Amino acid sequence: MNISNYIIGLIFVLGSFHPFHVAVTELIYKEDDKAVQVMHRIFVDDFERTLNKAYDVNLDILALENTSSIDSLVENYLSQRFKVTIDGKEKELNYLGSELEEDVIWCYQEIYKVRKPETFEITNTMMFEEFDDQSNLIHTTVRGELKTIRLTLNERTDQVSFD
Repeated sequence: MNISNYIIGLIFVLGSFHPFHVAVTELIYKEDDKAVQVMHRIFVDDFERTLNKAYDVNLDILALENTSSIDSLVENYLSQRFKVTIDGKEKELNYLGSELEEDVIWCYQEIYKVRKPETFEITNTMMFEEFDDQSNLIHTTVRGELKTIRLTLNERTDQVSFD
C-alpha cells in the first residue's frame, strides 16, 4: 500500500470527524473499452450543503431511498465544475448515476472513445464556492500507472502525463 492510499484511507476513516473538506476523484483508463471511468467520492453532508445553496433546495440526501431523484442536480453540478482535457481536446463527460455508501456519495461519469491517452488536464472546482479550504484529490490511472494531483481554490487545474 503506498503512502497516498494510506492517507486517503485515513481521511475517510475519520470521515465523521472531518474538520476539513475533501473529495476524491478517480479516473481509470480502460484500454479494452477505449474509455475513462470517472468516480467521485464526496462527503454527503458537504455535498448536500453545497447543492442546497447552489440550487436553492432543501435536500436530505441520507434520507433518500436512492439517489435517482437528485441525479439531474448532481449531473448539472458536475458538468459545470469538473472538466477533463485529454491530449489537448476537452472531452464530454457522460453522467451515469450516483449511489450512497454510508456518509459518502459516489458519482459516476465516463468518457468514451479515448485511445492511448498521454496527457490529462483536469479542472475540478467542486465545492469551492462553499468551502475555501476544500481540497479535491484526483487519482489518474493509465496502463497500471497511478498519478495523483491535489486541486484547491488557488489551483483549480493541473495536469498529469503518461508515456
